[in-house]
Amino acid sequence: MCSTVVIEEHLRYLAQSGDYSPATIESAHRWLHHFQAFCGDRSPTDLKTQDLEQWHKHFVWTPGPNGKLYAEATVNQAVGAVRRFYRRLLAEGKLKSDPTKTLLTPAAKKTRSQKFALNSSEKRRLLVSLDPDSPFGIRDRAVLGVLVETGISRPACSRIDRDHLCFDTGALLTKSRGQKIHSLSEGLLADLHRYLREARPLLVKDITPALFLDRYGNRLSSGSIQQITKRAREIAKL
Repeated sequence: MCSTVVIEEHLRYLAQSGDYSPATIESAHRWLHHFQAFCGDRSPTDLKTQDLEQWHKHFVWTPGPNGKLYAEATVNQAVGAVRRFYRRLLAEGKLKSDPTKTLLTPAAKKTRSQKFALNSSEKRRLLVSLDPDSPFGIRDRAVLGVLVETGISRPACSRIDRDHLCFDTGALLTKSRGQKIHSLSEGLLADLHRYLREARPLLVKDITPALFLDRYGNRLSSGSIQQITKRAREIAKL
């Protein structure tokens, strides 16, 4: 069954059931048609967990029609509409498992760092201010992502080693006055994975445990990280 048919059936069900508010139905129309574009010729019933995770990452990190990234509340709304759709398919026996079960919609994390006391929109503006295709832009986005999501200091960020990051568990170990384990978002893990795959190999000169490297292949210093944050703030006008 193609994506158009199964999604339109669900939308008719929502409208006819009498259990949903007009706002919920309108939201479902908007985001399921958006999801339909992602499905293309594939049926939603054929999509797997990794496909839904791909959709979620693309939705979170791709600007909308106005050129801006979607707010977290909007992302949560879209994920809710897609989850509701798949739960109905499960209830009707059209699926054996829920491919949306791993989708996370965490609230913005508050940090003690005044330097990054930014709201969700400002954090996203900071991250998209960088060149997404250059090795240094890819690196700087990963650096800023770690800073804004974990709230660690620049020296602590500089001290991160490659083996402090575990993609299997989505965890990052940082060391300041003590050790702390952070659970990273899917978006940040994707940025770090891209950095390790595309940018770090171009920067590394000798064997080094450091995660973030400068143009000479050395550990990225706290001062260099300060310059990265300053430049990104200027570009993003923050």
